[in-house]
Amino acid sequence: MFHHKFFISFLLVFLFGNLSAQSFSKQDYLHGKLSKLRSCFDVKTYEITTKVDIDHHFISGKNEITFLALTDLNKIQIDLKMPMKIEKVIFKNTNLIYQQDSNAYFIDFGKKILKGNLAKITVFFSGFPPIAKNAPWDGGFVFKKDSSNKPWVGLACEGIGAYCWLPCKDHLSDEAENMIMHLQVPNGLVGVSNGKFIGKLPLFDGYTQYDWKVSYLINNYNITINIADYVQIQDEFRSPIKGILVLNYFVLRENEQKAKIHFKQVKDMLGCFDRFFSPYPFWNDGYKLVETPYWGMEHQSCVAYGNDYKNNEWGFDFIIVHESGHEWFGNSLSMKDHADMWIHESFTTYSESVYVEFKQGYDKAVKYINSQKHHIKNREPIIAPHDVYFHGRKDNDVYYKGTWMLHTMRKMLNNDTTWFNMLYELNDDLKYKTLTSTDVENYMSKRTRYNFAPFFNQYLRKAALPVFEYQFIEKENILELKYRLTTNVSGLEMPIKVMLSTDKFEYIIPANHWKIVELQYSSKENFKVDTENFLIEVKEVK
Repeated sequence: MFHHKFFISFLLVFLFGNLSAQSFSKQDYLHGKLSKLRSCFDVKTYEITTKVDIDHHFISGKNEITFLALTDLNKIQIDLKMPMKIEKVIFKNTNLIYQQDSNAYFIDFGKKILKGNLAKITVFFSGFPPIAKNAPWDGGFVFKKDSSNKPWVGLACEGIGAYCWLPCKDHLSDEAENMIMHLQVPNGLVGVSNGKFIGKLPLFDGYTQYDWKVSYLINNYNITINIADYVQIQDEFRSPIKGILVLNYFVLRENEQKAKIHFKQVKDMLGCFDRFFSPYPFWNDGYKLVETPYWGMEHQSCVAYGNDYKNNEWGFDFIIVHESGHEWFGNSLSMKDHADMWIHESFTTYSESVYVEFKQGYDKAVKYINSQKHHIKNREPIIAPHDVYFHGRKDNDVYYKGTWMLHTMRKMLNNDTTWFNMLYELNDDLKYKTLTSTDVENYMSKRTRYNFAPFFNQYLRKAALPVFEYQFIEKENILELKYRLTTNVSGLEMPIKVMLSTDKFEYIIPANHWKIVELQYSSKENFKVDTENFLIEVKEVK
């Protein structure tokens, strides 16, 4: 998802709430934990048919779920949030019995499905899905009108989860390996979903069906629905590595000419990320921007755009760059558990500064990342509780502290070739995988040949920053610096830059014991710590 200096605090309250003050219910564990009735099967395909009754804000349809039995099983759990309801479940032309516990449905096959077998159930559903009061921060559907008073519908459900409208295995560890969406919309409107357009079918009941196919793994909250009187704009991006990528923009009719000009920057963004993060990961499905009645969202191969065709003070459209960055970090590399949200948001926020550096140079990128620093609160660890549907954080550190952590790592490493090769290979080697924080941490340490483990423990698993403590020792015509690093973890030795001479920053490596170095000047006022590139607290000990 995304942030903004005017909206971020509000966003995190809506999306995450207050982590430290919350308690967890039975439903939180049913939704958040990978229980035996969820871990026993692996989703292969969702084939979804959804009819949207715009006038009544009502949806109905079916989800044909093909799965692989990972163990012998006779029951599985499927999720659908009330007041949406499952009407029936069909398996081999038979109605299955199921039990409902609030938002969890326990489906009984009446016989054993053996490990290694494929099976398919068809889950029919209907109801009034949640209407988002302030999408995308609180999830659900958005029903609005365009300037011609025609319907304009969108869906964003990252925070609440896809189960708010779709019966599915709503756990991040299991992504469907492919998906087909049959989106049924009133005649005269266009239905847009993820993936590649594969057909259009009149239904003779005042509706038209638009068919879309995703040929890659997709996480549930990325599955989206967009309906409007859209105009389609086509373009292409030429990658020096892979060739031609098809670009499609679906925009409101009134904004067609504006979009043709404004979206030219998409190619710069793709050129940057192609170079630093590897080629666009969903190549065969193409890249889409779809104009939405809310600010934006990283829906896979169908990025939601609602930023009114505005560039920020740095000269680019924040929603285009940030939400597209999620195609690499979040959609291709995906977290297994919401607790490890930094895999999505920290890297993607960092990708903004990479884009600034690509377009405007390193100095501007440093200014950009420093403009975000004041958002960091250090109140809670970046990594949240696992195995539970949690309602909250009280800060935005998963965005800004996370990106500053990555920037600090780059400066600690002091080798840009190794750093950017690692980011590229991280995306290339781990694409289309669901990952834990530890998976990513280990990869980064191994690829850079730098033991970042103590660093990650401090910055991801502790709320406080390490503290660089120092004091001056004055001798005859000599000024010495005594320093150490106070941390919450063991083994953290952290290269940082300080002013050892009057004209430049130089590296020192503070640890948890005191060290002494002679300064090349006699005035204490000349001493500085490079806090524009290293995320640490600084404290002079008197």
